[in-house]
This record gives sequence, C-alpha cells and structure tokens, in this order.
Amino acid sequence: MPAARPARWRATAAAVGLGLATLGLAGCTASGADGTGSPTTPSDGVRSAAVHAGQSDCGAGWTGGPAGTWRLDATNTSTGGMDVAVAEAVPDMTRAHEYLELEALGPGAAAAAEVTLAAGSYRVVCVQADEEPVLGPVVRVTGTLPAGTAATPGIVPITQADLVPAVKTYEAWVGAHLATLAREVGTLDDDVARGDLRAARRDWLTAHTTYGTLGGAYDAFGDLGDAIDGLPATGTSALADSGLTGFRRAEALLWAGRPASAVRPVTRGLVKEVAALRADFPAAQVDPVDLGIRAHEILEDAVQVQLTGAADGASATTLAEVEAAVTGTREPLTALRPLLKARGVDLTDVDDALDTLERTVRGYDHDGRWTARTDLTTAQRERLDAEADACVERLAAVAALTDPRRAL
Repeated sequence: MPAARPARWRATAAAVGLGLATLGLAGCTASGADGTGSPTTPSDGVRSAAVHAGQSDCGAGWTGGPAGTWRLDATNTSTGGMDVAVAEAVPDMTRAHEYLELEALGPGAAAAAEVTLAAGSYRVVCVQADEEPVLGPVVRVTGTLPAGTAATPGIVPITQADLVPAVKTYEAWVGAHLATLAREVGTLDDDVARGDLRAARRDWLTAHTTYGTLGGAYDAFGDLGDAIDGLPATGTSALADSGLTGFRRAEALLWAGRPASAVRPVTRGLVKEVAALRADFPAAQVDPVDLGIRAHEILEDAVQVQLTGAADGASATTLAEVEAAVTGTREPLTALRPLLKARGVDLTDVDDALDTLERTVRGYDHDGRWTARTDLTTAQRERLDAEADACVERLAAVAALTDPRRAL
C-alpha cells in the first residue's frame, strides 16, 4: 500500500448506493479516551478507546465492550508507516471481513474514526510495508445494538492476486474490440480513398464510438491513445491544430467539407495507429490496481470533458461519446462482478443508475443523427448532468471496494 497517501480511515465496504456505510476522517489526534486503554463513553453514547498500532503492541488499549458505535483513536508506535485494520477474528484471517482501515499512518502519527460493531469477536491488524501482518488480541463485543442502529458492514478485502482473473477477462474483451476497431477504421479509410465523404462521416462515428468503449484500458494505451483520440491543443481548434492526429482531426476535416485528398493522410495515419495499438496491447497489460478505478473514472471523465463541452466537435456527436462511456463502464464492472458478488456486494443501484443514464442519452440518437449537446434545453442538460453524477457517485464505491489490499 503506497506510503505516499495521506493517513486516512476508510470503511473497507464504503459504498454509496450499495447499502454500505461511508466513514470519513474523524480526527488527526487521539481524543475521547482517557489514554489509559480504558474505554470512555461520551454523552453521545459513542464509546472511545486509545489503540496502539505498532509491531510489538498492535491493538493494545482496546479491550472490547458493548455492541454499538466505537471511536478508535489509533497511534502508530512503530518507526515505519503502518496500515491498520479492524477485522473480525476468525481462524483464517486471510478470509476475515474488514470493517475499517487506516492507510499509511506515519510513525508517531494518530488518527481516529468511528465504527459500529455488532456482537462478535474482533481484532486490530497492523500491516507494515514488507512485513507480515501483526494480529492484535481478540476482543469481544457483546450485547445488542441500540434500536435503530445498523452495524458497519464488512467485506473480505480484494487483493491484487484476486484481481488478475478479472483483468484477463477485461483484456480479452478489449483485444476483441480492438480487432473490431481496426476493421472500422479500415472502412473509414476506404470511404475516403474512393471519395465518399458522406459514408466516411457515418463510418467515422461508428469507429469513434467503438474506441470510446475502451476507456478502462486507456492507461495501457500510452502515447498511442493520444495519437488516436487526443483533443486539440488548448486555445485552438481541431481544424486549426495541424499537429493533431486521429479521430478528432479527421472529424474536423470531414465536417468542414475538406476534400478527400486532405482527409486521407489522417485516416491512413489512424489505420496505422490502431494497428500499432493492437500489436502493442497484449504486452502493455491493464494494471489490476486500475480496473476498479477506471470503472469510476470513465464516466467521471465524461462529466468533466464531454458534458462540459470540452470535447465538442464539428460532428455534434458528443452525446454519442457519453453513450460509449456507459458501455465502456459496464465492461470493467462485468469483469469485477464475480469478485464483488462473492463478497456480498449488490451492484443493483449501480446498474440502475447506468440504465437510467443510458436510456436518457439514447433518446438523443435519431437513427445516427445525434442531438447536439449545445441544443439541449437547460432542463435536459440538468437531467443529464444529474444522472451522470449519480453514476459517478455509485462507481466511486466500486473503486474503493476494488482498491487492492494486502491479505491479513
């Protein structure tokens, strides 16, 4: 786990729309406990305990107690950075549910957060880089939760090794669609070669939306990704930016009515760039760490780029790009779904949000003639923004859940 991240508590099962609780940073210094290890109970009913998080004293200071909400003030007593988790105490800790995790707590540093625990056996686990996890003593939480109080849900952590099969599934999907993309840009180039620019405009859109579904692999595309679908330089347009290549340059020339002789060098270059991407991709590989993050960032980018107008081009097909982003989001989710399902995570709210956004966007497709983003009414723009934001919010939870952790 990267030591460069700021220390923060996070719910290991934090998810908006997945029915799981989100817990944030509650403080940077231990407070609410008397410092002796004995739990205290403030007037709000939240019990507090000062907890040590070191190699030799992991979990010291928390002795358990009644079911309910606990404020754990953790202090790293070691000389190195420490990740600290609250987990159920089971014989095989590699399959233990985690309820809270503190990432990258520096030497001597402290942080605090609250977690609501039902009756059961728990322990603090301290994980230092390149060291085996240290298991704190088992503590018992007894009794029943106060009326109207829900326990913080836990989840068995997903490790990098767990993600490898999902990545392979996704890479196979991308590889197949790169083959489709190669055929489609070949068709586009053929259209231009014979001077049929009407067909070229139609086939440009087909190929461009196919490329737009591959967002989960963009980080693996490297410089070829920019060559294929980069935006024009800041302060200029795709038509004026002579250094621009790929789809955006072809779009500008095709919709500006430029002759085939002006467009052909760009489409020929696009064919070569896609061919190079197909050849390079098997060796490039998608980083397992990125799969859940990209499932979130694809639509986050759509909100920040497409829906703000930063990607508007002469074809006025920005909303087709948004639809492609929805498809591109579903595929990493498909690959990750078995891992999440095995951990009891229900993606119904995520799926429903994506379905809603997809239906709205498809309503602007009129047999391949898309409503321009700039032609949307204020109400239509607000609805589209809200639905996209709802997807991004729910997908942030997927990114958090699939952020790989070390096995306990």
